[in-house]
Amino acid sequence: MLISGIDHVHLTAPTGSEDRVREFYGEVLGLTEIPKPPQLEDRGGVWFDCGNLPLHIGVESAPGNAYSKRHVAFRVASLDRVRAALGGHGIAIEEDSAPLEGLRRLYCRDSVGNRIEFVEVVEDKRPMTDDWAAQPELRATYTVRSGAIERVAVSADGKWLAVGTSAEDGNGVPGLTLWRYGAAAEPEVEIELAASLWELAFSPTGKELVALTADGSVETWRVGDFESEQYAEMPEGSAGLAYSPSGQLLAIGCGNTVKVFRPGLNELHTIRPGLGKIATLAFDAEGTLAVSGEAARIQLWQVRPVQLSGWELLGHASPVAHITFNPHHPLLAAITDSGAVMLWNVNDGPESPITLPDEIADVNALAFSPDGAVLACGGDAGRVWLWNPQAESLIAQWEAESVVVALAFTPDGSELLTGGDDGRVRVWKIR
Repeated sequence: MLISGIDHVHLTAPTGSEDRVREFYGEVLGLTEIPKPPQLEDRGGVWFDCGNLPLHIGVESAPGNAYSKRHVAFRVASLDRVRAALGGHGIAIEEDSAPLEGLRRLYCRDSVGNRIEFVEVVEDKRPMTDDWAAQPELRATYTVRSGAIERVAVSADGKWLAVGTSAEDGNGVPGLTLWRYGAAAEPEVEIELAASLWELAFSPTGKELVALTADGSVETWRVGDFESEQYAEMPEGSAGLAYSPSGQLLAIGCGNTVKVFRPGLNELHTIRPGLGKIATLAFDAEGTLAVSGEAARIQLWQVRPVQLSGWELLGHASPVAHITFNPHHPLLAAITDSGAVMLWNVNDGPESPITLPDEIADVNALAFSPDGAVLACGGDAGRVWLWNPQAESLIAQWEAESVVVALAFTPDGSELLTGGDDGRVRVWKIR
């Protein structure tokens, strides 16, 4: 086959309409603008990052968009949220005149007349349990040389494993250890840090690794050679770190505020939630930021432009220590201070969370599988649970050989990594 995939989508706009284009695609839809190559800048137009491929809006003197059926179709997690966003900006909506099985669709015209389609895949309500291992298999073990494991992360391409450690009670040396995943038991890179590592993440773009330490230091490294690239200072004790799905935004808890950065740690916004000291952050698939702090509330923020959502997630009596979004469905999972796990459907039940059964207790770590079918939980009892949020049922549970302090799925979802309090990361074959 000559064609291997789609490189980008190109739409048109009238000459001089770039500001209107940015208003619709940047402010209404929340896409991130990306720079054009220098040799194309004088041609006008605007380019955007859509996550899986670029969107190019070029300029023509008379494109005739309003009469054309050419269009771009965006896949979305919630058509209802798109409808609300368009309606809130006074944009006319065209309903689907030929419904297709398994899909929900609607249409609109952008600010320069292009036809835009939005597509939501209807959820399959059947339990997705057939291919999960009844008894997960231990495949490999990675051991850090010093410090206590705090965070585990796998790069988006599955090539790198990163483990961050703290100096628990002054014992050991905090640091960052990196392995070529699945290739060798010995570390490829070891980086000593001045303070305990509290947050760690690979960017979705695969270009950088970022860490936040207990003294408030934020540092990024270039993936591959892991040379330090950027550095910033936050207040001591800052917590919470999350990339947007596109990787174009990085949110970091900064005391009582949240700092939002563009690539290169270029500060974009400061958010002041009024929740006390920030504890944890998470982005959903559409770029909405969830923020939790000392108050027993979780706030949802639209980051581009900064605008507090009308939603606050309630129903928990104590603050939460960790939150994570399902990558495909509007579900937010949280660990409360007591170690209980709660789930919110952020569209339908902001005040009515589901609490997982009492047997899933004293939880320290959460992770959704890449397909969103399973929520993994690990805790003080040295156990791991796989929970199906659609069927509200337990798929599997097993002994992890140590207290579980961190979890991470491989990009294909076939393996789950558990970071233990014994300094070992164990790899479990789960499907």
